[in-house]
Amino acid sequence: MSPVPDPRGLAPVHFGLRVVLTKEEAFGACQALADAGRELVRSGRTAEADTLCSLFSLLEERMVS
Repeated sequence: MSPVPDPRGLAPVHFGLRVVLTKEEAFGACQALADAGRELVRSGRTAEADTLCSLFSLLEERMVS
């Protein structure tokens, strides 16, 4: 059975068991989540900020050297 084609013409994405990031990429991802979380709190969207905080925590927990 072949995958259903995307109506926008985009190729399907397949994920492996792990995602490997460079130190700079991991730092950038954490910084973006922290910045977005602060902006959400400032705008009164604390539920969304909490969701980003959970994602940040997950990313932080999964980092290995």
